[in-house]
Amino acid sequence: MRALSLATIFAALSGFVVVIVASWALPEATNADFQAYWGLFFALAGLIDGITQETTRATSAVRAGAHPRSARPVRLAGVVAIIAGITILATGGVWMGFLLHHAHPAAIALFAIGLSSYVFQALLSGVLSGLKQWGAYAWLVTIDSGVRMLAAGVAWWRGWGIGAFLLITVLGATTWLLIIALAPQARAALAAPVDVTSAAYRRGVFSAMAATGASAALITGFPPLVRITHGTGDTTADGVSVAAIIMAVLLTRAPILVPTQRFQSALVVYFVDRRERLLPALVTPLAAVAGIGLLGAALAWLLGPWILGLFLPASYVLPGWLLAVLTFASACTGSLMITGCAALSHERHSVYVLGWIVATASAFAVLALPLPLSTAVCAALILGPLIGVAVHIISLLGGHVRRVGKNARV
Repeated sequence: MRALSLATIFAALSGFVVVIVASWALPEATNADFQAYWGLFFALAGLIDGITQETTRATSAVRAGAHPRSARPVRLAGVVAIIAGITILATGGVWMGFLLHHAHPAAIALFAIGLSSYVFQALLSGVLSGLKQWGAYAWLVTIDSGVRMLAAGVAWWRGWGIGAFLLITVLGATTWLLIIALAPQARAALAAPVDVTSAAYRRGVFSAMAATGASAALITGFPPLVRITHGTGDTTADGVSVAAIIMAVLLTRAPILVPTQRFQSALVVYFVDRRERLLPALVTPLAAVAGIGLLGAALAWLLGPWILGLFLPASYVLPGWLLAVLTFASACTGSLMITGCAALSHERHSVYVLGWIVATASAFAVLALPLPLSTAVCAALILGPLIGVAVHIISLLGGHVRRVGKNARV
């Protein structure tokens, strides 16, 4: 597990390195295209990560003693990969133009190939996790991220354009091929048995995909939303460019969202232990993330412009007040993660998904309003998650009251 923890930290840092290198290597408008392409790819990868979750559960159950059943995860992965690839190829000409100034067929083909390959990467991640083959899994995560980071440095050094960075986006999704080629145990793991039938496995995967996709849409999919609603990457009327605001969103999220994501499993356990005291249980973590958000906002106001100036071109350095608002907005998304964990702890998966979908739809609606770019982004990242939080809490409290009333009658 230690190796996996280090690999996860490395993956997070390398992702930031890639987007920072791109800000130096590409013109601002072109970098906005890359950020949107990168964001949509990993938002859809987040959707596919549902395969990882259900496969981890199913293989882990057999390892723990459950009876093996008939499902063959690799078959479903193949079907999903084919559907993903064909869908991207068939529709890419319609939507790719909203992400890139020039929707070149090669960009669509790369996206389709990368996403199809990522399906098997997600499957292998789930199998290795379920079998506790943490060493192989850590190598999968490390090589995936390391290849992108190394390639980004070479692309910057050689002066390559956006085509290289589009390739870098999808490059790591082929790491699973290297792992199964070099590690016999990983290759054998793809045939590991699971504890459910094919139909049950399929239902579990699609349910998990709905959950992971709902959260990925708002967290990773936000840059494409900004690109779609505000057009080119040129500087807007309020003096802020699409590329600069997206970069600021990515950087101000990290201090709050990365730790919160890491502690989601612990939060689920925390809420399970306090199922009968839902509201008091929510207060402590929500107050903690709000306090961290306010403290982070103050630090971002004071130090943010100076820190950005150390690592990014001058055009990406935004005012302190804007960085402060974006940092607080990340705490709002952190609050949505917390209430989502509460929903999962009460086995209210539909409520979990609904809250994230409503939050994403609300954020998109705010972004579509005729507002200055910085105002629209800040409002979307605050109002969207808070509306999702309200959906989670209201739904959970309603179910809690009904359950208590039913128990009282009994």
